[in-house]
Order: sequence, then structure tokens, then C-alpha cells
Amino acid sequence: MAAVTAILGAASCGPKYVKPQDGSQTGFALSFFRKVNLDTPSGQNVLVSPYSAGVVLSMLAEGAEGQTRTEFDDVLNGSLFKAEDLGNNDTLTVNSANSIWISDNFSVRNRYADLLDKDFDAFVTTQNFADPATVHAINNWCAEHTSDKILEIVDEISPSDVMILVNALYFNAPWHDEFNPDNTREAVFHGQSGDSTVQMMSRRGTYNYAEYQGCKLIEIPYAAGGYSMYVMLPPSGMAPDDLIPHIGESALEAALGMLAPKEVILRLPKFTLETEMLLNNTLQHMGLKTAFTAAADFKGISAMGPLSLSMVKQKCYIDVSEKGTEAAAVTSAHVRMTSVRLTEEFIVDRPFIYMIASDGGKNILFAGKTVNL
Repeated sequence: MAAVTAILGAASCGPKYVKPQDGSQTGFALSFFRKVNLDTPSGQNVLVSPYSAGVVLSMLAEGAEGQTRTEFDDVLNGSLFKAEDLGNNDTLTVNSANSIWISDNFSVRNRYADLLDKDFDAFVTTQNFADPATVHAINNWCAEHTSDKILEIVDEISPSDVMILVNALYFNAPWHDEFNPDNTREAVFHGQSGDSTVQMMSRRGTYNYAEYQGCKLIEIPYAAGGYSMYVMLPPSGMAPDDLIPHIGESALEAALGMLAPKEVILRLPKFTLETEMLLNNTLQHMGLKTAFTAAADFKGISAMGPLSLSMVKQKCYIDVSEKGTEAAAVTSAHVRMTSVRLTEEFIVDRPFIYMIASDGGKNILFAGKTVNL
């Protein structure tokens, strides 16, 4: 639901986003959503979990040093996503789980392993990365912690990978006021790529509602735990992409501050979405550049090295129905051993200069330039 909350932040239609100085998870969430949208083709649906991504990046940040750590801190907006009670109860299911998969020919520092256990409540295990069973074990763990909504996050493990960090997030909650299925009807959804027929739920009731600078906002509460879905409709003729660059914490706060109880006829489409994205480019656009290069500094993770990030990937799922919402996300980060080349290659496959000389170059017998052969 963090993605929907992020969309709501665009509702101010006001000044461009200015990164807050005090650091907050909300600041990271909005920046992350904006950058993912920027990297997604126009007309394609976007669904992300800033929380799941934030947890994985936080675990990596705790093992980074120097410029690499500085970039993590900046991208995370000065905040860390550590293990916490997200409000799980008898009515609401919301769980976050972490696992660290380590190659059996690689070792991490004891203090880093202890930190992952203490601050992130992570399951840490050593496995044979050359054995295909390890891929199945990771994917089975993801399925188990997302109620089988995300069955696979790892396709294969590269020979250079030495550690894989994974977060699984699962959310399932009924609406505070469910929609009556008998009131669900076929209706036209006017999409960016054209009209389509959808199953439109309908309910009349009291909701927190606002009209703010041409935007319409509504809060649809879940039955327990303080969670809600926030939905924003842009002004007529304005696309979501026109608003997303303006997302900011102050905009979100102002928009939510306008919400007030009102009798509303709410019509909301039933929908199910699944997304998968490689986050390397998005994170680099956010400023996490060094971590993906040979200059990365992850000495806090291991004395073995050097290490760098090879891949950060996220899969998300959401199902919105008359009863409520079920959503899941898995984020994985692959850490690889950056090879140190001991043998250089010198391939003369382009124009070159040469000399034939003696005495350390003092007596040059021949000198030449070859540009064609």
C-alpha cells in the first residue's frame, strides 16, 4: 500500500519536491516511487514496495563504508528500515521477513552477522551456491513468507555471487466496510492506452474525502491496525505522470490534512497486478553509484573482497476485491566478489605504434605506425 500512499503525495499539484533534511522513511519512499516511475515506460502500470526495498538497502548500508556508505545514507534519506512490529493482529496480517544467503566459500564478519540478527531479525544461512537446490531454497522461502503470492525471485546464482539478501513483505486486510459483491457491475475504465471493461465495485458510505487544488482524494480504511488505502484522482485532463514529479512530504502532509468525513458514493475497480523490475538503474539514478562498481567499499561485510552489488530486483503483487486487499513484495540484492585481474590483456587489433630498439630504448633502429594491414 506504500505505492498508493506515494501516489497520494502527488495530490498537492504544487511546488516541486524538496528532499527533507531531517531524514525520514517517507522521504525515501516518495523518492523511490518517483524514480521507478521515471524508469518505467509511460502507459505501463507501476507497483513498488518502498518498504521492502528500504529494508534490503538498510542491511547493505550497515556493511558499507566510506563513500559507499555516504551514498546509501543519502539514497535512504538518512533513515534505516530495521525490524519492527508492523501491526500484525487477528484481523490484519502484515509481516516483514529477512533472510541472508551466504556462499559456503565466503565468510562475513561476525559483527555484521550479529547486526543482521539483532537489528533486522534476519535468518542467516550458508549454502552451496553451485548447487541448484540453493535457488529452490531461496524461492521456497519467498513463497512461504508471501503466502505463495511470489514464488520466485532468483532465476540463477552467478559464479561471482557470494551473498544474497532478501526481504519478503506480506499484507492482507479486510476493508473496515466491505463492498457488497451484488453491487459490483461491469464498467468502462478510461485508461491511458484506451478504454477497457472492468468489474467496478460500488459502496455508499462515510469516508475521509478532500478536493485539493483540483485533485480528489479519499481514504479507504482497513478493519484494524491503522492502515488505509489512499486513492487520488488527478484533475480532468491531467495524467498521473504530470503529478508524480511534484511528489513530496510536505505535499503529502498538506493533502492528508484536508481530508474530512463526507458521505460518498465510492466506485473502485477490482484489480490484480503483478510487477517485476530490476532496480539497478533506478538506484543509480537516486545516487547509489559506487556500490555497483569495483570502487564499492563493503569492508564492513567481510574481510574477503573486494565486493560490489551485481543486482537488486523486486517483485510485487496486489489484489483489490470487495473484501479487502492482499499484497506482497520481495526484494533481493546480490553481492558479488569483484575480480582483481592479475593477467592483463594486450590485444593489438587497432592502429599501433612500434619501435625496434636496444639499450632500453636508447638505440632505436626502427620506428613505425601501422594503421592498415
